[in-house]
Amino acid sequence: MVIIKKKIILFFPTPFPYYRPWRGLPSSLLAISRVLDKENYTIKIISRFLSDNPEKEILENIEDSVCLGITAMTGFQIYDGLKIAKIVKSSFPGKPIIWGGWHPSILPEQTVKDKGVDIVVNGQGDITFPKLVHALEGSNNLREIKGITFKEGEEIICTTPSNLEDINDLPSLPYQLVDIEKCLINTEYGKRTIPYISSYGCPYRCGFCVEQVVNKRRWVAINAEKVIEDWEYLVKKYNVDSIAIYDSNFFVDKKRVYDICRGLLKKKIKIRWGNVNGRIPQLAKYEKEIWEVMEKSGCSMILTGAESGSQDALDFISKDMHVEEIIEFTKLCKKYNIKVLYSFLVGLPWSQNQKENIKFIDQEYKSTFSLIDSLLKISKLNRFTYYIFLPYPGAPLFNRAVNLGLEIPKSLNEWSTYLMSPEDAFKININQHWITPSQAKITAMLTQYIFGLMDLDSYYVLKLRIPPGIKRVLFICAYHIGLVFVKFRWHFKFFRFPIDYWVFTLFYKYGKLI
Repeated sequence: MVIIKKKIILFFPTPFPYYRPWRGLPSSLLAISRVLDKENYTIKIISRFLSDNPEKEILENIEDSVCLGITAMTGFQIYDGLKIAKIVKSSFPGKPIIWGGWHPSILPEQTVKDKGVDIVVNGQGDITFPKLVHALEGSNNLREIKGITFKEGEEIICTTPSNLEDINDLPSLPYQLVDIEKCLINTEYGKRTIPYISSYGCPYRCGFCVEQVVNKRRWVAINAEKVIEDWEYLVKKYNVDSIAIYDSNFFVDKKRVYDICRGLLKKKIKIRWGNVNGRIPQLAKYEKEIWEVMEKSGCSMILTGAESGSQDALDFISKDMHVEEIIEFTKLCKKYNIKVLYSFLVGLPWSQNQKENIKFIDQEYKSTFSLIDSLLKISKLNRFTYYIFLPYPGAPLFNRAVNLGLEIPKSLNEWSTYLMSPEDAFKININQHWITPSQAKITAMLTQYIFGLMDLDSYYVLKLRIPPGIKRVLFICAYHIGLVFVKFRWHFKFFRFPIDYWVFTLFYKYGKLI
């Protein structure tokens, strides 16, 4: 006889303000559920895109559950997670609320101080979270569990850190716990795309990255045979036509990459895969045979941190990369019909002198704009994103940023507005003194508006999300009008008087077309 154990309630907060729709697979929650699912726990994964009323659903199920688990990255997920935690605490004050994910792992002690947090899982939760559930259910000593932070009266207890553990012996994700149809997304490389994570960690040393804090520059991966088996299952079970890979660095082991591609071809698995993150210096050195098999197996888009067109900036952030390598990498991707999604950043904490900082940032813009123009000459199909450098605690550049005047949030709640206003995703919160508001606005306009409209693939994807009719017609007309302004602005690098960008933000926020 199978004994059904108590329930586990898991909440995936939305990453964006509610007027901006978000769909995807709550992969992190499925990952911490796989062991418990095999042990016959009843697990309910709740989010705003899976449920019509998450608050009501949580309150209806929380009373006889072991705990509530919440995952969060820095920003709006904290805002939404705290909202749910407050509701639960007001009705069930004794119910343990466990937080995990990137932000709680970076700042576990500050996170656990919040009234809506009882325990934090630091880092990889695939094994730690099941152990924690067992301890809560059996009233065991939490101090014996590695990798957690919790409150014991007025005292905050941090247990021995856990290591990044091998994930090959763990069960596959329990996809049946969510409505997969609601998790599939339409991308430029597939109409039924599902997110997938094949590895944790990254061994490199980029100065802005918190991988060094959370995973200590370690990297563990699912072996090629298991990845192929998972993808084949997703194709047959859910009729997916594409995989969006959300690894921090998929391409660390080139033999594994080669084996995955060869395995897909050998088993005749027809699928496209994209959004796959990799470092330019490593990919630029991949042999011809690997590029060929990547193309044949369906690799459609690579995400890479190009970061800057300034060599001084690349050296400053310990990118261990040369600008020329970005050009060569782009030529390789063009040759093998692979789209590139470049991520750039601006606003590094160069100097304590404000005037010098402004000068450095202006030079960063010029160097990066010149590089992007060179990349566009190679291929106009690629996409660019531009972000303001935001230091995270533990990242190598964080202390330097603090010394230059970074205003550090002092609580979990304050971190919820670190990236944007909860009421307005287009309102950038500037917490540092080395980039001006006007420079920040240019950066936002580039990513949200100029590069967005210049990417034809994104246009076709968004158009298909809108049902045929007047809304689609309005979207098409608005896009082509906006594209005229965008091309003019980029050609002349003219970003003043952004009335068209203001109209675009209103259209995006309140049009509710996508």
